[in-house]
Amino acid sequence: MPSLSALAARYLVWIVALRFVYAALISFAGIPNSLATGVILASVPAADVGMRAARSATRGLGLRDWGVIWAMMLGLYLLLNVVLPALLMPAIRAMLGDPAGLSNQAMLVGSTALMLALFLWIGRRAAGADAPGNRNG
Repeated sequence: MPSLSALAARYLVWIVALRFVYAALISFAGIPNSLATGVILASVPAADVGMRAARSATRGLGLRDWGVIWAMMLGLYLLLNVVLPALLMPAIRAMLGDPAGLSNQAMLVGSTALMLALFLWIGRRAAGADAPGNRNG
């Protein structure tokens, strides 16, 4: 199993960097801000993490190993996009207290979880069949 801390750091750097670039594009280029784009920006780095995990593994990675990597990325996403904003902004806390707001947030998190799994699989496939993590896994 590759180092989870290295994979977590890689995902964290990607997600923060993409968020800054996206915020700059919204501010300076006038592109629209959408929830779908936020889901994609949180999920695309999973392809890089999946490729890195498959290439740096010392053995074939099984479904449980990929599940741990997926859960780590989902946990970081929840921390950065749900927990921290809720702690820092009273408006977000109020939105999460409302059943409709909580439902919308749950749908957003569910969509991101599915997209993370998809992009993780894409990254694993992109690493190639000869990658150590893809052997017997």
